[in-house]
Amino acid sequence: MSAQSTNVMLAEHRDEWSEGGPGTKESHPGLSTKPLPMPCGLSAAELCCFCFQVLRAHLESSPLPPFPAADPGFKAPLFVTWLKPRQSCGANTTSTSDLELRGCIGCLEPIHFDSGLTEYAIRSSMKDRRFPPVKLDEVPLLTCRISILHQFEPCAHAFDWQVGVHGVLLNFSDAQGRRFSATYLPEVAKEHGMTREVAIRELVAKAGYPGPCQDILDCLEVTRYQTIVESVSYQDLASYGFPYGGPGI
Repeated sequence: MSAQSTNVMLAEHRDEWSEGGPGTKESHPGLSTKPLPMPCGLSAAELCCFCFQVLRAHLESSPLPPFPAADPGFKAPLFVTWLKPRQSCGANTTSTSDLELRGCIGCLEPIHFDSGLTEYAIRSSMKDRRFPPVKLDEVPLLTCRISILHQFEPCAHAFDWQVGVHGVLLNFSDAQGRRFSATYLPEVAKEHGMTREVAIRELVAKAGYPGPCQDILDCLEVTRYQTIVESVSYQDLASYGFPYGGPGI
């Protein structure tokens, strides 16, 4: 996955973000500063499996599956990411370094998982404007990654966060009062070998600010956050008790 491929404009809905993309401060009110419990009885990996169920049902024009958790009131910000093997790698690879982005859309505003996870599983696979919609024959090649965001904290300065531990969210204004915003999930800087300085510079540019990063460095409002993140490939679904998986539909 190239660094460039993970940075795009805000998606078509006000509360929708593509990984690394810009947004508005109004898109993420009331962010939680507390550690986040998972929905009762579910792991993040099982939520990835549920996203595969949703995607297949959508592509096959079948009824969408119900959310499986016993806690329908569970709320959190999340991103759903779809990955596929690089063309230079075999179809059976699941190593993160051998995968590239196929779609990613999420939300910084807490949403109810019982309806929201279904919605974002479909949006991220079908409506990421960087890519054509996923087709049914692609599904066996995909890996689903879920990032559940929590523990949002204001940073003392632009570099008050750790690569590989924190996601980072920028908000700032230019001299004309125009607002800019952008975010990186924690895994982005780590997977692309970015330092904190490089990540902040990239985010300022991807937010759409036309000037040098150094000009507004002291004006940045920086928030760090953490994620519960898990990935499951289609090939691994059978190991979680699902009736499909392996190399074919």
